[in-house]
Amino acid sequence: MNNRPRNGTWGNVFLLSFGLFLVLSFFSAILIFITPDRISSTAIWVGILHTIIGPISIIFGFWKRTLWGLLISFHSWMFIIYATGLRALNEVYLIPTGWLLVFLVLYALAWLLPYLRPKLSSIILREQMAPETRLGKGCMSIALGGLPTIGGIAALTGLHASRSGEENVVYLIMGIVGILSALAGAQAFSHQIWEQTRKTKSSDQEAEV
Repeated sequence: MNNRPRNGTWGNVFLLSFGLFLVLSFFSAILIFITPDRISSTAIWVGILHTIIGPISIIFGFWKRTLWGLLISFHSWMFIIYATGLRALNEVYLIPTGWLLVFLVLYALAWLLPYLRPKLSSIILREQMAPETRLGKGCMSIALGGLPTIGGIAALTGLHASRSGEENVVYLIMGIVGILSALAGAQAFSHQIWEQTRKTKSSDQEAEV
């Protein structure tokens, strides 16, 4: 993934990096303050570190002309969303440590799927980008619009109030949408990186011949 050509100027790169910083800051705030009465130190560190690492990775990737920077920056975004979903789900159903590890492995598999099962990954990507089934179309609508809307509602309504059945529903929806959106986003981005890498290798081999 080295020596990839990059178009644009440093000004565009810094602008993109700053834009990502704002986006990550927003989602990190949701991650940290989703339960104001039980703020987690782990959530604080996850939010802060990924908010810093994401923008820096874009600059590093442009400087070194590698796709790794873009990949890491996107991972920062998806992981914050994934962690937010887990925290929200944990408010409804307490997630044991063992199951937390399972969720982390599932997240890693979403990134590795194109390399492990290319055909399956292609089908999933097609259903995300240009869904042909009703289920695929519904999932894409949720992934694109559901999480930001629910996150805004959760932040504005103030989840610090005493828990009730209705608040549990909000947490449950945030958890499911956050987890699914992060998994779908990670798989889609990883698959496109995989395809780009494969095409570049094929071009290099043809050039050598």
